[in-house]
Amino acid sequence: MAYLETLLRRARVTFTLLLVAFASSASATTLQLQSVSAASSARFLIDGVARDVARDRFTDEGLLLEKIDGDYAVFLINGERRRMRVGETLLVDSQTQGFITHQVRADQKNRYMTPITVNGGVIAVAEIDRNADTIVISSADADRLGLPYKDKPARSLRVPATPRAADETKEQREQREARNAELAKAAKDGKPVMYKTYTLPLNSLRVGNIDVYGITAVVSEKPGLTHAVVGKPFLRRVAPSWSNRTLTMVRR
Repeated sequence: MAYLETLLRRARVTFTLLLVAFASSASATTLQLQSVSAASSARFLIDGVARDVARDRFTDEGLLLEKIDGDYAVFLINGERRRMRVGETLLVDSQTQGFITHQVRADQKNRYMTPITVNGGVIAVAEIDRNADTIVISSADADRLGLPYKDKPARSLRVPATPRAADETKEQREQREARNAELAKAAKDGKPVMYKTYTLPLNSLRVGNIDVYGITAVVSEKPGLTHAVVGKPFLRRVAPSWSNRTLTMVRR
């Protein structure tokens, strides 16, 4: 029995190495699910490199772990949902030729900033944020584009304190501390400063030459919101990957 198990282990290793070799000569990615941890994380071998993947967080390769189901992991890769058992190996086509592709380079602050088009209207500055749970549009941009959000479901939220920026100047620090002091005083007096957000279904959202239709955004009246944010609702619908400070998105 022990001898048979050893042969099976060797066969699995050999099969995985063959897949990796094939993937390196073709446009493909080799995945192996090595282990799962409760309901929050999993360890994958991606092209021979171990990755500890937290739930609902994109890896650089564009893998998004959605849930753990026993010894199975459910995840998105290349815009497709997959279900994989611990020990299994999968070859994923990562060919981009023939598909609509758009790339965004990171700026000096490692942010992926780009113009976007919402329902046919252009927003000049938006950040593609792999960790953002929503798509956020400022009320100023929504008003300029004529987006009908004011009759949509709304929430009232407290204006948060402004965090310290790593590169802030002395003047910026003094301004931030003054604003935060005002917010703290208002909250202490029982009159916290509030703002509203509205849930708005969009007909379309375009980044570069990639269109996604029927997607939901949040229009926010939050003070100081200087740009739109494009998060996971959009990235789930494309095939994203991050390499050498470049975000590549593929519409498959």
